[in-house]
Amino acid sequence: MKLFFTFLTCMTFIFYGSAQVKSDENEFARQLESYFQLTGQRILVLEKDLSGLNSAEGLVLKNLPSALTENTDYAFFTFREKYVVIYPKFLRDKYYDRADSLEKHTEKAIYEVKGRIRDNEMKTFIPGGLFSIPQLELAALTDEKGEFSVQVPEGTYIGYFSSMGKQTEQKIIKVYRDQELDVTLFESVSELDLVTVTDRAIDANVMSTLPGATRIPMEELKLLPPLLGEVDVVKSMLLLPGVSTVGEGASGFNVRGGGVDQNLILMDGAPVFNPSHMFGFFSIFNQDAINDATLYKGDIPAQYGGRLSSVLDIKTQSGDTEDWYLNGGIGFLSSRLGINGPITDKTQIMATVRAAYPTWILRRIPNTGINESATNFQDANLRLDHRINDRNSLLISAYTSSDYFRFGADTAYSWQTNLASLKWKAYWGDFFGSETNLSYSSYRYSVFGEASPLEFKLRSSIDFLGIQQQFEWSGEKLEGLQFGFQVNSYQMGMGDLIPNSEESLIEPVAIQDERGIESAVYFQVPWKLSDKLQGQLGLRYSRFFALGERQVYEYEEGVPMELESIRDTTFYQSGELIKSYGGFEPRLTVRYAISEDFSVKGSINRSLQYLHLLTNNFASAPVDLWKLSDGFIGPQEAWQYALGFYKNMNQNKIETSVEVYYKDMPSIVEYLDGAQLFLNPTLETDLVMGSGYAYGSEFLIKKNSGKINGWVSYTFSRTLRKVETQLGDAVNQGEYFPANWDQPHDITVVASWQPVRRISFNATFNYRTGRPITLPSGIYDIGGNIVIDYQERNQARIPDYHRLDMGMTYYFYQRKNSNYKSSISLSFYNLYARRNAFSWFFQPSPEQGIPKSYRLAVIGTVVPSLTYNFSIR
Repeated sequence: MKLFFTFLTCMTFIFYGSAQVKSDENEFARQLESYFQLTGQRILVLEKDLSGLNSAEGLVLKNLPSALTENTDYAFFTFREKYVVIYPKFLRDKYYDRADSLEKHTEKAIYEVKGRIRDNEMKTFIPGGLFSIPQLELAALTDEKGEFSVQVPEGTYIGYFSSMGKQTEQKIIKVYRDQELDVTLFESVSELDLVTVTDRAIDANVMSTLPGATRIPMEELKLLPPLLGEVDVVKSMLLLPGVSTVGEGASGFNVRGGGVDQNLILMDGAPVFNPSHMFGFFSIFNQDAINDATLYKGDIPAQYGGRLSSVLDIKTQSGDTEDWYLNGGIGFLSSRLGINGPITDKTQIMATVRAAYPTWILRRIPNTGINESATNFQDANLRLDHRINDRNSLLISAYTSSDYFRFGADTAYSWQTNLASLKWKAYWGDFFGSETNLSYSSYRYSVFGEASPLEFKLRSSIDFLGIQQQFEWSGEKLEGLQFGFQVNSYQMGMGDLIPNSEESLIEPVAIQDERGIESAVYFQVPWKLSDKLQGQLGLRYSRFFALGERQVYEYEEGVPMELESIRDTTFYQSGELIKSYGGFEPRLTVRYAISEDFSVKGSINRSLQYLHLLTNNFASAPVDLWKLSDGFIGPQEAWQYALGFYKNMNQNKIETSVEVYYKDMPSIVEYLDGAQLFLNPTLETDLVMGSGYAYGSEFLIKKNSGKINGWVSYTFSRTLRKVETQLGDAVNQGEYFPANWDQPHDITVVASWQPVRRISFNATFNYRTGRPITLPSGIYDIGGNIVIDYQERNQARIPDYHRLDMGMTYYFYQRKNSNYKSSISLSFYNLYARRNAFSWFFQPSPEQGIPKSYRLAVIGTVVPSLTYNFSIR
């Protein structure tokens, strides 16, 4: 009977969660909700069975289940003290009749019925789905591959296929031989008034073992205000505690005191070196192509490596297995179009294209420097999913983009990103599987000088090729064990300058490329001492090899490295080892559940990073330079310690958390004052290894359900750095100084309100401390030349930053089974037109020669956007 009741529980839960509450059922809905608030138990019932129950009006709340079913054709039982299941009595009677019949006919043959359950909405297989035959009191749950297998006596039966948040399917099954079934479940189309169905446990923030990990499905991201007309994954991450940026127009983001280069960003397993379009105003992730995004900012699983601060893992959508459909959007600044559907019963495709065209707006701004500017971008996603057989599948993902930006009539910028990945998933038995991932990533940028006679082209590039092989064990013992290896190859084009016309006076310069190989082996295993105390243990060993072909200078010992101190040169052939680094990277997480809604989590994490983003600006830009570790510049290193307290209230409707962290960085890359980072053949003379640390606390309170929901977060953080050597090249007199992205206070408020079904409002507000800047410590007149002296780095700050964005979405009316859905979104970026300072710089006064300070605001006005979104099946 336990299997029978389990079947009823799963089946009726999703139907109750999808029951539409009509106007004449408001009293019934209020009674069910009040009963839940009083007892903590959900009453689960099929929508079609509501008419067979007693009226809820006037019933005693405490005895509501008995009162609803008294003298009716329905019964109820309590399951795990959390659910009250109301079901038709005839199901129970049929079971007993069938059991008597089976006792008299014991010689029937037994056959295997196996199959898999698919998810039409997520385009994946459903783990934990339920297959059952009520007549036999027989049920089975699907495994992590969405598969099930049961032994069934010969005969004709009605089989039920169900899963949380999906419509239950019924099929007649004639069992006279072995059967193989393939069933697709569709999302419930009824309105969710009483229960919100999600793809994760409602107490996952408390009971999961990974602190600082946040997974956001695309459907949840779409509830946030669209920035410049689009839902943006990267901009949405900035609303989370511990994640920030130095300002508008900056590429990338900062996590817990780390630089933008310390975040590993992946799209279907391929690394992204520049996640931005238009200098950070858009991200490269098209909302129509993305399925979900997961940010790891505390403990980083052992399968990821090569970055110190965080991992942002983006997964694209797979193609629909049943129907073709179009979707997209048309806006003032950008437009999108996507297609999705099955090529065959085993192959699906998803493709999107997007383009932005804000130049027509720039041309209408009454400012000569701006209305002569131009900018645009285009990008495209493609994904193919192919099921070879029940145990093997392939995924091919590709992305390409192109950006162009010209400021005024003198200088233009262009950059391109290309990504590709091939994944092969295989299952070698009931409990053992593997995933092979081949990935490619390239990034190229160019700067064009268009002022005669100094026409030039400055260009640089990154080429990445990697393979990752991962194995996973899902047996009862050591369930969740993962192990594998990675090998990554890098070729970094460090820049070359070429004249762009025959009349140009520019002399060509070419900087030699850098090459390297990064490899790693790792394992990770969950551990559990009790239901309360469990966690995850991981260990990663990485190794980096700096390789030729390359010419390496040797410098005199005991003096600062300068061009004049070069004493010899060594030439390394292609593939010859120049220098190698490596080390162990342990990861440990612990979770102790004090109660069902309160837990404490802790983590320790060591990471090594062999790539470095070089910029002596306060913010990264698409034209910044990436460099590999070599014989002069070693890897960056960080130890992070985190402790968090997580408490849910009001039946998990309200989440609260407090996290504190400390990050020790004994090895980081810094630059000397006045460093030349571009077209520098002796780049090592302007770079130096330093140390640093960061610490902070993050507070979050989040409301998950109801017509009004959202969150409020506050982050206090500091990140300090220090450069002190014995050769006279110290920075800031060898004292600690704030990093360029050190912003101690950060407050974020996110709210959404849906007063009626077809209209929703949303808003975000952000306040943060102004970033550090370096101000002159002295001004000298030497022979009529004005010299500005900068001694203390980052000891002042620009004004504090704050901004309010608001948006509204209207969903046009459509019939329940309509193939066309549409909505229109109106948003206002920087609603009260705050002129937030982006930079503070100094230029000599033409009259006096004495430098004057200037403050630059990138967006100093409100930016409205209007987008029409649609989908056609």
